[in-house]
Amino acid sequence: MTYPLPAYRAAQRPKPKRGPSMVSMMLLLTAPAVFAAAILRPRSR
Repeated sequence: MTYPLPAYRAAQRPKPKRGPSMVSMMLLLTAPAVFAAAILRPRSR
C-alpha cells in the first residue's frame, strides 16, 4: 500500500520587519566584549 507524498513547500519563516539580523546583533554585542577582554587582561612578563 502506497501513500501519496505531500507536495513540497518551502518552510514559511516570518521575516523580521526591521532591524539587524540575529547574527549581526550577536556580533555587535560580543565583539566589543571580546576586544575589551583582550585589551584589559593582565600582561604576563
